Amino acid sequence: MQMAVGAELAEKAEADRIAIEGGATVFHAPDLTNGPISPNRRLVPLAELRRPLLPPRMSRATAAALLLDEAESGNHRGGIVVPVG
Repeated sequence: MQMAVGAELAEKAEADRIAIEGGATVFHAPDLTNGPISPNRRLVPLAELRRPLLPPRMSRATAAALLLDEAESGNHRGGIVVPVG
C-alpha cells in the first residue's frame, strides 16, 4: 500500500477514519478489470483478510455488485472490508 499510495497514505487513513465514524462501510478494492460478475463474490473484513502473494484483481461488475450488496444489507457498516471473488 505504501508503494501505491505513498505520501497520501496518511490522508487515506484519515478519510477511512472519518467514513467509519460516520457509519459508512469502507471498501479497499483490488485492481479492477473488465469481466462478468463473479458468483463467488464476498466481502472480507480487513482484519480477517489473508494477504495474497500477488495483488488481487476483480471485475468492475463484481465490485459494483458487492457495493450494492453492502448498501442493501449494511452487514459491515462502520468497518473496512475487502471485496474478493
